[in-house]
Amino acid sequence: MDFDEWSQCVLTNCGHYYSTPTSSARAGIGDFRLRRVQGIEVAEMSCRIDRIERQRAGIRRDDNEFLFLLLQKTGEMGIRHNGHDTLLRPGDGLLMDSTRTAELLFEGRDASFASVHLPRAICLEGRAESLIVGRRVERSHPLHASLMNLLAEDSAPDGSSDYLFDFIALMFRDGRGSAGAAGFRDRRGRYRFVRETVERNLSDPEFSIEALAALVHMSRRQLQREFRDNGTTFTRFLLERRLTLVASHLRRMARMGARPSISGLAYRAGFSDLSHFNRGFRQLFEMPPGDFYARSAQYRLPH
Repeated sequence: MDFDEWSQCVLTNCGHYYSTPTSSARAGIGDFRLRRVQGIEVAEMSCRIDRIERQRAGIRRDDNEFLFLLLQKTGEMGIRHNGHDTLLRPGDGLLMDSTRTAELLFEGRDASFASVHLPRAICLEGRAESLIVGRRVERSHPLHASLMNLLAEDSAPDGSSDYLFDFIALMFRDGRGSAGAAGFRDRRGRYRFVRETVERNLSDPEFSIEALAALVHMSRRQLQREFRDNGTTFTRFLLERRLTLVASHLRRMARMGARPSISGLAYRAGFSDLSHFNRGFRQLFEMPPGDFYARSAQYRLPH
């Protein structure tokens, strides 16, 4: 592929990540291939470019949110993400959050890597611990070989289809816990922590602002102010994240050819009132959930 074709594949399939060619070459710079494992897209990429950047403007332009599991195959890739500067060598892996800025640095050297597109809402669903983002997990990790085998499979959809998400969460778990939102030195970091705490507790139908306050060590009034200053409320944010979680499951199941129980997904996401769920889904996505599933089922991988 030439540079323009390759960079367009990245934009179309990964989101608004902008590539920069080397000064000496734009033709024959690499390849891009998309495959699917358990309804999850895996982009297999090789390239000889300068860099790929994720900026705040790109974050605002993308509707879907992902955790990208980057797995280095050949060559090296430098990554600046989530406050870390990391160098990936063959066999190394790293989680990259699409809601945060990033730089992927190649500096004209040949490299190849896989990018596993994990819907962010599903990854965070029900997790007691944060996931490590932006830090390298080396090939020597005891679960590395099992991860490679898992990603090589294209298993038929069944009741264990969430195993991939659970396995990656196990491999990339933080395990250190947090003292609470007060540990963050700026408001943006504090609000991010609050948001992610909500996202890990969506499945609890009784989850409340009081429960959130206890988890992040803030008062109810402080939380209300945080949400208000970011243009929303706790109730609205909780509803939208639950609806986004259901949409992520519907999109994935459609691509697997699996028939969903929409009511089951709604209950799983913490809804106890199906009429409230259906009304909210129509308002957010401008169509009922059944139509959303049908539209997602029409998606096909490019040849």
